Amino acid sequence: MSYESLHNHTTASDGLQTHAEVLATAAACGVGTVAFTDHDSLPTPAELAALKAYSGHVKWLIGCEITSGLPRELGGGATSMFHILGLFTDPTDTALLQHCRLAGAARTERMERIVTNLRGLGFTISADDCLKASGGEVVGRPHIVQALRMHPGNDAIIEAIRADMGQAAVSSPAVAMDYMRMMERDKSDYPYRLFLSDDAFLPGVYVDYLYVIDMDKSVALIRAAGGAAVLAHWPTVSRKLKADLLEKLLAERRLDGVELRSGYFDSEVGRSERELAAMAERTGALTTYGIDGHRQKDIEHFVADAQLAAKSVGQTAKLMQRLQPDLAWSNLGT
Repeated sequence: MSYESLHNHTTASDGLQTHAEVLATAAACGVGTVAFTDHDSLPTPAELAALKAYSGHVKWLIGCEITSGLPRELGGGATSMFHILGLFTDPTDTALLQHCRLAGAARTERMERIVTNLRGLGFTISADDCLKASGGEVVGRPHIVQALRMHPGNDAIIEAIRADMGQAAVSSPAVAMDYMRMMERDKSDYPYRLFLSDDAFLPGVYVDYLYVIDMDKSVALIRAAGGAAVLAHWPTVSRKLKADLLEKLLAERRLDGVELRSGYFDSEVGRSERELAAMAERTGALTTYGIDGHRQKDIEHFVADAQLAAKSVGQTAKLMQRLQPDLAWSNLGT
C-alpha cells in the first residue's frame, strides 16, 4: 500500500468509477494514497459524508482539476488540455463552487455543439446519449466517446477517418508523428486525436471550452480555496506552452508545481519527465505523479509499471511538509 496518485477522476466528472470504487481499486492494486481531482467539479455533501465514513486503509484527499485559460503571455484564452490541478482544496469554498457551476453549464452547451458537428459527418449520436454516458454529471469528451460507442455503425466512420490520417501521414512528417503517437494508444482513444481536440487531424468537429478563466485567475482560485496549483500533463500542451515560458511561470511562483508524469504513455513522456524534473530543481517548484485515472484499467496500468509507480512513493508526505495544508478534507490526519 505504498504507491500514490495525485490525479484521479470519478463519476463526478468523466471517470467511470465512483469515489468508493476508486478507493477499492486502489486498495486492490497497492495504491495507498489518491487525490480526487475531478474536472471543474467537487464532491457533493453526500459524497463527502461517504468519504468521511470510509474505514479502509487507502488515504485520500480532495482536489480538483481546473480547465484553465492560457497564461496572459499567450492571450489567456481557451485551449484543449490546459489543466491545473488544485491539491488540498476546500470543497465547500464558495468561489470554487461557483466556478464549477459555470463550467458545468458551459460543458453541456459545448457538448451539444460537438454533437451537431458529429451528426454532420454522419455519426449517430445525440445529446441524450452523452448525458446518459455522464450519468447526468459534468459532461466531457470521454462521455462523447462513450456515446459514439453506443452505436456500432459509428466504428466504420472512425476507421475511415483513421485510414485517411494514415494516408496523410505518408507525405506529412507532422501528421506522421501524431499518427504514430495515436497508434501507441488504445483504439478507444483514437477519436481524440482524429477529431476531438483543437489540433485534431479532422478540423471542424471540436468545440473549445466556452467558459474559462486565465491561468493566473485559475491559480488564485485554487490558492484562495487552500490548495496548491500544479500544471497537469504538460506534454499535451507543450506545443503551445514552451519549456522556457513554463520555467518562467514556475520561477515567478505563478504556478506552485508541475506534474512530472500522468496517464500519458506515449514515446515523448520519458523525455519530458526528465526535462520537468530538472526545471523543478532549478526553480524550487513542487512535483507530483498521478495516474490521471478514469478507469480501473488506468490504475492497473500504472502499477504494472513498477519503476514508474515506485517514483510516486512518498510524494504526499513531501507536499504536506512543504505546504502545511489543512487536512480537514482528507483522511491523512487519521
